[in-house]
Amino acid sequence: MQTPLTIKFEPADDNKELIEAVKEYEEIWNKEGEKIVSAFENITGAKFIEKEIRVIVYEGISRSGRSVDDPMRLRASYPKDVKKATLIHELGHRFLFDIESKEQDLDSHQLLFLFLYDIWTELYGEEFADKQVAIESARKGVYDYEGTWEWALSLGKENRNEMFLDILGQNS
Repeated sequence: MQTPLTIKFEPADDNKELIEAVKEYEEIWNKEGEKIVSAFENITGAKFIEKEIRVIVYEGISRSGRSVDDPMRLRASYPKDVKKATLIHELGHRFLFDIESKEQDLDSHQLLFLFLYDIWTELYGEEFADKQVAIESARKGVYDYEGTWEWALSLGKENRNEMFLDILGQNS
């Protein structure tokens, strides 16, 4: 049985664009939230530890939050497909909160990229996943997304999955 997960989106202020972006994120989650959670849990073999997540929609860099008590922050101005991909990306960081504390060899994005591409592919297809990798890889200055995506994708799906299962201690 999949973990029930509620996400509460709220605008950072009463700006019309933020309110519209909240509606778009809510529409994505209401329509696809169960499939998204199912994809995470089926692909990784792990469960979400959180049952409810607060999300602030604003105009800034999207962030997962530093702990279960810290709200996620999502950029308002992304196109709809990038909103989907970013929501899943940031959910992935939150999904890993418990696992990251145990894993010292990989940074949070390396760990996330062991399964993020496969989730995007399962949900929306390879073309969508490739486009999102290209979008993330073009982001400069905050993190080396391009280098980390190249590393993760060069491993291949089976090796990424095997590495993640090893980290979880589920590979025998």
